[in-house]
Amino acid sequence: MAVKVSHITHIDNLTSILSHGCLWSDAKRLELGLVNQNIGYSHIKQRRLVRPVTVAAGGTIGQYVPFNFCPRSVMLFVIHKGHDDFQGGQDRVLHLISDIDTIQLTNDYCFFTDIHADLDFAEQIDDFDRLSELDFNKIIKERYWQSFSEEKQAEFLAFESVAWQSIKTIGVKTQEVADEVNTLLQSATHKPRVIVKPEWYY
Repeated sequence: MAVKVSHITHIDNLTSILSHGCLWSDAKRLELGLVNQNIGYSHIKQRRLVRPVTVAAGGTIGQYVPFNFCPRSVMLFVIHKGHDDFQGGQDRVLHLISDIDTIQLTNDYCFFTDIHADLDFAEQIDDFDRLSELDFNKIIKERYWQSFSEEKQAEFLAFESVAWQSIKTIGVKTQEVADEVNTLLQSATHKPRVIVKPEWYY
């Protein structure tokens, strides 16, 4: 069974993603000068731009597109509560769902971490036979994660870009946002299924 992964982004970024035909890494997006509605911590994004990667294509974490192994991530909780760099809440945040096998069809340089990739002691792993070392059922998919938040934030990372056609499903909180997404997808050649999943939110 393919291991599903989830990337969160604001709906305001969808038009740009569709026009480029891919999700860009933060480093590549900055290089291209693209406007982006940031929902994450700016200081963590800055750290990730210089934190080295020793597997896959090397470089830095900021050169990779990040995915969690579950929806309703720890970062989404932070977004829901509001933080210094984004106060817009979670309602217009999209879950872009794919799976590791599909992403690797068009990207040879991927790896995963056992905890949040920005932490000093995160292990970077490009041997995907080791995915079974992650506790998907008791930790990563657990709804109540306060005692193991670092482990729940294990990441899958793909170098530089992820092709739009790799995204299979878009999860949203409300039917209103689903309708907006479907309108934006009308002119796209690849139209992922849009599903309303309030249980993926806080």
